[in-house]
Amino acid sequence: MEGKDGEITILEDELKKLQNMTDAHMAEDTAETEENEEVDRRSIYVGNVDYATKPHDLQEFFKASGQINRITIQVDKWTGKPKGYAYIEFANEDAVNNALMLNDCLFKERIIKVIPKRKNIPGFYKKRPSQTRGRGRGFRGGSTGAAATPRITEAGIAAGTENLIKGLTKLCELRG
Repeated sequence: MEGKDGEITILEDELKKLQNMTDAHMAEDTAETEENEEVDRRSIYVGNVDYATKPHDLQEFFKASGQINRITIQVDKWTGKPKGYAYIEFANEDAVNNALMLNDCLFKERIIKVIPKRKNIPGFYKKRPSQTRGRGRGFRGGSTGAAATPRITEAGIAAGTENLIKGLTKLCELRG
């Protein structure tokens, strides 16, 4: 009987060690999640970025918005070619609000999309059963070619320029 009591004590000690390790790991995960959420609040997504754009080009374009901590231009992991969008992390949330005013502005002859970075949810985009291997249903319609290509018009450029002027004017007013 005494042998079993000793084994139970050893197992209880092991259980306590495992619980402490789990609690410590959970605390690290919580701290990391909070830090990631704070970084997301200070970051923006920039879409429709020219493929030849370098980080310093984006830094020059967005420097009036505020101090930039990091610029990440996403690239295809197999080819290394840019995907046409970037993320910019600023030092504070006020800079994000200033940068959002540059939405629909012209950058390198393209109208860029500037929106707050969405919260990354692990496993958010899981393949549905219809997206896995197996028999498909073939082409199901949809627009391709010229009809799906956005057109840059004088009115669109004028609107983008107007937004840029409004944003820069507001930025100048804020800076005094």
